[in-house]
Amino acid sequence: MNSSNPPVKHHYIPKFLLAQWALNEGKLWRYLQPIPGKMVTKPVAPAEIGYEEHLYATPGLPPEQTQQIEQLFMSPLDSLAADAHQLLLAGKVQNMPQRERSAWSRFIMSQWFRTPDSLRYFKEAMRLALTVRDDALNARYAELKQEGYPESLEAIVEMMGPEFVEQTAMGLLRKMSDDPKNGLRLNNMVWAVIETSGGREFLISDAALHQGNSGIFSAQGYATLPIAPRKLFVAASSPTTVQQIRALARNDLVSRNNRAVVRRASIFVGATDLSQTPWIEKNFGQEENDTLIKGLVEKYRTTFAETGASA
Repeated sequence: MNSSNPPVKHHYIPKFLLAQWALNEGKLWRYLQPIPGKMVTKPVAPAEIGYEEHLYATPGLPPEQTQQIEQLFMSPLDSLAADAHQLLLAGKVQNMPQRERSAWSRFIMSQWFRTPDSLRYFKEAMRLALTVRDDALNARYAELKQEGYPESLEAIVEMMGPEFVEQTAMGLLRKMSDDPKNGLRLNNMVWAVIETSGGREFLISDAALHQGNSGIFSAQGYATLPIAPRKLFVAASSPTTVQQIRALARNDLVSRNNRAVVRRASIFVGATDLSQTPWIEKNFGQEENDTLIKGLVEKYRTTFAETGASA
């Protein structure tokens, strides 16, 4: 049963992760760029960063069901991931119980889709997928449809109402964030936590998860995620890749990770202090975050343009 007073703040970067940077009386420094060239910094509690109101709301449902993705999926997912996070911090990455290892894999998968930018791209991909005419599918539908059925698949989508696309997208978001095949692939990767001492700290942002250019599941694939100011989680397809990342000089490792995290940020950057302010100001949001979902949208946009269909 859903709560009669469901939460409206939906965290895409969960509080348990942000809390590791909250070393200033329970607060971390939040960097925002409300307009290009203007940086605003403020100490905030983990509850006041990394969220968007009604981010995972599903329109067109009864009020008590609107927040079901947050209540029944994201919140439990983050709760289990928080337990796994504690084991990673404690250095128990190699003997983590299966329950926690799978929970952490689901959390990593959710980061592919759940940030505001990724979710907007995801919804657009779904809209284009459902509205761009597919002649092969329509031909098959024409063979199977009975008397009184709508003339085309596009007509069916139109009959379902304007909120059908978002409802479908949110349902698929849940399934893809808990995909058994990819979850098993992540579970079977080589995991490590690299700890640094001295020098600059790892930063966190709305683009905290970083993947290698070859794709996470390729032979040289990997993903990294800062899990504390001086701890970096690594998942790689091979032990060799983990060894190569471990072999990087401390300053090089931190610099490479922070460059990806800060330059791909579009909403916020989080830090324990203001020591990296000039560098953050120079690099904030300077690169596009080329995610899998963004690539899918661009593919559908191309198809849409070629067919000349109207969405």
